[in-house]
Amino acid sequence: MTKNRLALVAVLLLGACTGASQPTQTTTSPSPSPSSSTPTSMAPSTTSLSPQELEAKAAEAAVVKFWRVVDELSSDPNTSLNKLATVSRGTSIDTWAQMLTNRRGKQYRQVGDVVIASVAAKVKGPKSWDVTACIDVSKVNLVDKDGKSVVAATRPPRVEYLYTVEKGQSPAGYYVTADKQVRTC
Repeated sequence: MTKNRLALVAVLLLGACTGASQPTQTTTSPSPSPSSSTPTSMAPSTTSLSPQELEAKAAEAAVVKFWRVVDELSSDPNTSLNKLATVSRGTSIDTWAQMLTNRRGKQYRQVGDVVIASVAAKVKGPKSWDVTACIDVSKVNLVDKDGKSVVAATRPPRVEYLYTVEKGQSPAGYYVTADKQVRTC
């Protein structure tokens, strides 16, 4: 999911929360690449998404945001692990805080960022979604204090995870509350 698409989802979610009865006008920035632009007549209508579809998109965006934070915390040992609380709760925050603490204790540092190859959400409950994502780690390395890789040579380049994402109340937002590796993808 691109940053522009994430920004659009955020704008749509904020617009849905205003309670305004007037229709909102959506504008899009021109695409930086002519080959990836969509003719206006063929562009999907963002106003046709139902509230449930918007929430599913927000749950998907929560997984993307979760990995941005994990990438940052993995690559910069000086960033506070409290930042995990902005994207996760429950067993997920406990697991990742412990894993990152262990890595930092060994002076391991991540080089490169995870790429979300695909992500899809389906409703699990009133404020809960199951989100499946294929995570590409082929450009990610974990190195020791001397810069030597500590990643097993047999690590698969892509792994599918199943996440539980819940809509929080205070503070409002979408949070990864559980995650588990399922298989390669």
